[in-house]
Amino acid sequence: MRKHSILGTLVACGAMGGGTAHAATQDGDFAQRLARHYEALARVEQAQGDMRDARTYALRAAAAAGGQPTAPDSLAQRRPYLDEKYTSELETARQRLVGALDGEARMRAADDAAHAQAAFDCWVEQAQEDLQPAHIAACRDAFEMAMSAVDQRLAQVEAPPPPAPEPAPPPPAPMDYLVFFDFDRADITDEARTVLQNVVTATAEQSVTRVIATGHADTSGSARYNERLSQRRADAVRSALTDLQITAASIVTEARGETEPLVPTGDGVREAQNRRVEIKVER
Repeated sequence: MRKHSILGTLVACGAMGGGTAHAATQDGDFAQRLARHYEALARVEQAQGDMRDARTYALRAAAAAGGQPTAPDSLAQRRPYLDEKYTSELETARQRLVGALDGEARMRAADDAAHAQAAFDCWVEQAQEDLQPAHIAACRDAFEMAMSAVDQRLAQVEAPPPPAPEPAPPPPAPMDYLVFFDFDRADITDEARTVLQNVVTATAEQSVTRVIATGHADTSGSARYNERLSQRRADAVRSALTDLQITAASIVTEARGETEPLVPTGDGVREAQNRRVEIKVER
């Protein structure tokens, strides 16, 4: 399985995930966020053709979405297949994660805690496969990053709040839109045209200074080709908005190629959510 990172990606208790499910009344938002992280992992596995792990993560996502999230992956059940060189570090990481989940993390740092659990399970899975050191490191690094965020949020909760500064009027928030494209295409679909009409309506109702259209591509194909493809997509959006009477001079296009995926995948993966143009309307 190829992974770029854990972004934010289920088996029943006693299978691969093991452990007692947390009570739904305690988890609240944590359970739903955990479901989304597991769903992302399931999509990555499915895209790579690893249907066993895709089903595992999908079942974990379903359990979390139903208010019964499983505990972090059980090393006891993995141990017969897990090289001893990984066990000490993984055991320490799991103790740290479980300690945070049993404390305030699910309530005070729901998304970071959910991210950490999904990243830990990814780390265990990759370590058991023991095929791609870079992927093991990516999952481990994602876990450490998420746990550091959990620690920071919990520390902020425990620290006395600083004096409130004088309130300043907030700047107007940009409005964001997403337009998706078919594989290897830069044509504006009917669904995309509906989104662009919403952009036009928003610009007509409010004072707009700039519209930024940033093109993206999935990882199927070379990086150079995908950069050009993402530029064609951004240009197609600019042309469509101009046809809909938005001033061309107010529209800026950018091309990011495959460098900023919405759904992290390995190289060569066709992922529909990564074939997009992000439209930011600045007021």
